[in-house]
Amino acid sequence: MIGIGTILLICLIIYILLKRRDLIKLNLRIERMQSILFIVFVIFLLFVINFLDQKIAFTVSNQYPQGLLANYPALNNTLTYIFKGITHLGEPNYLALVALPTFLYFGYKKNTKLQTLILSTVVIIIFGFLISTILKTIFMRSRPYQEWNNFGFYFITDVLQKRVPYNGDYMSFPSGHTMVASCGFFYLAMTNKNIHIKIFWSIIPILVAISRVYLSYHWLSDVLASLLFGLFLAKKYRDSLNPSSLNDLS
Repeated sequence: MIGIGTILLICLIIYILLKRRDLIKLNLRIERMQSILFIVFVIFLLFVINFLDQKIAFTVSNQYPQGLLANYPALNNTLTYIFKGITHLGEPNYLALVALPTFLYFGYKKNTKLQTLILSTVVIIIFGFLISTILKTIFMRSRPYQEWNNFGFYFITDVLQKRVPYNGDYMSFPSGHTMVASCGFFYLAMTNKNIHIKIFWSIIPILVAISRVYLSYHWLSDVLASLLFGLFLAKKYRDSLNPSSLNDLS
């Protein structure tokens, strides 16, 4: 059954396709310095995969008896409840529950500047969702509650050869929730000059990333990759838009 959030998201997408196609653009040209930084980050990510992923998952996760909070079930349950709420901030359909009513409100107030901000945020969120889904299908990594074979990576070839099933249990890398939150909220941070608001928007993707690890849905490397790639996509999308499309959002 399709939820109300999904319906609102579809309405926003249809409106963008009909009225604001100028916002649908993303130039992913990589500069030389960005290439160097990417290589450095990949090396760091390999270190995390090899030496930290299992340790962090078993220590921080709410599902393992050897975890830090295993002896504090009440606190564990409270944090689980809180992080289950936070993790929704990385789901496009939940974000649409806020985005569409806010878009309509600013339309009523005739504030096209903030309407453009909302629509452009929806666009980069959808870009992040689609790209993370493609990467998940390619890498096919098992989640922390599954087995740890080849550091959890099986790749699409293992699915084609029917070594692992094609389902969400093997789509851990990268974190889709963290990618969506990073694209959307880092983009919002980039479009505002107020340092306090920038910090506020930037904290949200980090909290979503922590929630994904704590709830045993992702390894540390999954969310780190999503945070960085989401930041990269947000920056590229911000730079791709024409000044006329941005309508001086900053």
